[in-house]
Amino acid sequence: MSHRNNRVWKGVEGQPHGSVNRCGSTMVLIAVLLPVLFGLAAFAINIAYMESLNTDVQVTIDAAARAAGREYVLTGSEAKALLAAQEAATENPVAGQVLTLKASDLQFGKSTRSSVDQPYAFTPAEKGNAVRITSESLADGTGNTIPALFPIFGNTFNVRVRQSATSTQSTFDIALVIDRSGSMAFAADEVSDPDVPPATAPVGWDFGDPVPTNARWLDLIAAVKTFNQMLEDSPQDELLALATYSTYANVDLELTDDYNQITDILSQASINGVQGGTNIGDGIYAGRWAATKSDNCRSYASKVIVLMTDGNHNYGSNPYWAAKMAAKSGVTVFTITFSDEANQSAMQTVAENAAGKHFHASDALQLKEAFRDIARNLPSLITE
Repeated sequence: MSHRNNRVWKGVEGQPHGSVNRCGSTMVLIAVLLPVLFGLAAFAINIAYMESLNTDVQVTIDAAARAAGREYVLTGSEAKALLAAQEAATENPVAGQVLTLKASDLQFGKSTRSSVDQPYAFTPAEKGNAVRITSESLADGTGNTIPALFPIFGNTFNVRVRQSATSTQSTFDIALVIDRSGSMAFAADEVSDPDVPPATAPVGWDFGDPVPTNARWLDLIAAVKTFNQMLEDSPQDELLALATYSTYANVDLELTDDYNQITDILSQASINGVQGGTNIGDGIYAGRWAATKSDNCRSYASKVIVLMTDGNHNYGSNPYWAAKMAAKSGVTVFTITFSDEANQSAMQTVAENAAGKHFHASDALQLKEAFRDIARNLPSLITE
């Protein structure tokens, strides 16, 4: 009887003969697949890197468009707008490089919309309110060179990114809301006292009489004239309204494009005198109505209140709540405190409650500058 030999003969170092062949096949397969795997990994990393670059370039283009748009509206100079865009790009590098922006990357024009619910439409024009910036120099290779992180199968390449942004200086309906309380009869460096007349007031003077020669009210009129002139010089068609407040508030002038009417009313108040408490809350409500409900308000215009006070709220509606109500109506509130006895922290809160900004002025020159700053800071919107 024969017996089958079930012994398995061992190969090198005790391994079965078949294992050597399988091990060799696996090594060959790994050697073939490794470059493919590395290539796929490099491809995936490069894709993520390019997405990150897209975001970084968009951030830089947005910043450049805002800066260029603001400069263009203020100066009307395309050259200065380009410089402003380049400065913004310097502050927002991409992949460790300053993004090159050329004159050909900028386009100037006008952005308009039919209502606040509609998008802006950009049209090229010689004089306008908008600047569009596109990263053409990066996209066509005439500007920056940004290589991918890894070569793909031995091939290196540069990343081309085309992003654009349009900065629009919106059209505004603006309500000036001005404090006409008794303290406005005092000089900016005086401490107001209802029982003591201003230092330069004539003998027998009383609140309600023409304001003294160095009154805060006169400083205010000069500052408002500066503000109005800046609006006159801009390419936008801004409308201005006037509301004043002391113990009570009222709308003195509805929205108009005749800014001289504003200063005429304020000048007349110099003769009629200033008096009463400080009802900032009702002043905000009056300004909100003037900007959003008066006959000439425009549905497509952005709404702004410029609120000035020289003191502390001491009568009437809560100004913090009034500012929140203004914000709910789509109104941005900028606040100015004039004189060092004004409550700066309260007006900072009012501005924050309505998405605005607070400015402080200790004297007449600083008050003019505060109004200039607000004119410069009227929102520039990224509309595309």
